[in-house]
Amino acid sequence: MRFAFPPRKLLSSPNHLTLYSARAIVRRCVPPLIAKSAFDPNDATPDSMIDLQAPGLPQIESAFQPVLSLAHGAAVGYEALLRARRGDAPCSPEQAFGIARQAGRYCEYERACTRHHVQRFMRFADDESVLFLNMHPDVLADPVHGPALADDLLESGVPPGRVVVEVLEARQDTPSALVDAVDRLRGYGFLIALDDFGAGLTNLGRVWDLRPDVVKLDRELICKAASSYRNARSLLRLVDLLHDSGTFIVVEGIETEEQARLSADCDADFVQGYYFARPSIEIEASTGFARISTSALEGQLTDSRKLRRVGDLDEIAPYRHAFGLLRNAFCSGVAVEQAARHFFACEWALRVFVLDDTGRQVGENIESDRHGHWLRTTFPLLARSAGANWSKRTYFRDALVHPGETIVSEPYMSSSSKNLCVTLSAYVNVDGRGFVLGADILFEALYRVLV
Repeated sequence: MRFAFPPRKLLSSPNHLTLYSARAIVRRCVPPLIAKSAFDPNDATPDSMIDLQAPGLPQIESAFQPVLSLAHGAAVGYEALLRARRGDAPCSPEQAFGIARQAGRYCEYERACTRHHVQRFMRFADDESVLFLNMHPDVLADPVHGPALADDLLESGVPPGRVVVEVLEARQDTPSALVDAVDRLRGYGFLIALDDFGAGLTNLGRVWDLRPDVVKLDRELICKAASSYRNARSLLRLVDLLHDSGTFIVVEGIETEEQARLSADCDADFVQGYYFARPSIEIEASTGFARISTSALEGQLTDSRKLRRVGDLDEIAPYRHAFGLLRNAFCSGVAVEQAARHFFACEWALRVFVLDDTGRQVGENIESDRHGHWLRTTFPLLARSAGANWSKRTYFRDALVHPGETIVSEPYMSSSSKNLCVTLSAYVNVDGRGFVLGADILFEALYRVLV
């Protein structure tokens, strides 16, 4: 891992002191830009900052929502959220930034919000809390306000390693100016996060381009994953994929216990949502609620059946037994078409097939006559299975590694019928020749029992 989360005493390191000294020399030698850093924690009280940070625009107030580590049962940090007002009426963040954009002061308002969030954070933060700050990519990439925003943060007194810059979703491409801006922030020691992954425009390409430390999954993903076994398994694989890219994963928008348990089963690093704590201006209250809610879940997080290994499910046991009868009959010389009747006695048995020891299929699939309405072949060629090479399938390779054992695959899409299947397989010897015997379960029908 590239860093410890969170780093301690980062400002005391010689490298960072040298960096700040060098930047101070540059600022003394170069005439200031109009958009110079405006952070001075001594020039205003917190209340007056609400009005003074961006006069003429919606008033700024900060709320904080904890980002929790389920493994530790406590907040790893807090996301700062805008609570704006215009006169006596509340103003949504979208409305507030829309007003700023219409006035041609979007970047200025973004920086004002950032300074206010940091000021409030410094009032309650301990020496481990990390601050998550949302920032629009256009502001980060702006040639004047982008560097000035970095200056604001550097001069705030919060060590860069305790600030996570969340890059909000924007246009689909990743402009080079944004890549450069993120690299600059990373060079100062700030952590980088990508927000709303999976539902908006933040995609895997942007993960590769920006190499974030944290990826926050859009709330839509956990909502849909909690309602479907198939979606839940896809979420598990997505988290694995992002972990392989070297990022921490935050699941946002958790509102129910089931969503919290599923997030833990997917091995997400952090969670966030109303189930644990609502955003609060008084951070002490939300912290206590967060810890209570997390503690209440500790004994339940690993109880979810949704992501158990398929081979461990009780519902698979009858299919294992039937596959054993099929295998014994096939090895004793019974034609596979006849032997298949043992397997087809199970409700959701779909097909039986035989591969040689190189992975080539011997003969066509033997299909159950009960599930024709489930089959969804899209390409006529794929319906012809004889001679197809399945040597890259895990059920084939695992059967070769464990001869004689019954292998139970994880769910995957069958190219023969575009169904979600689980394959039982075994390497067997018949008359001196090696074969892999396979049998598919129509898992998209069976998993409805599990949801």
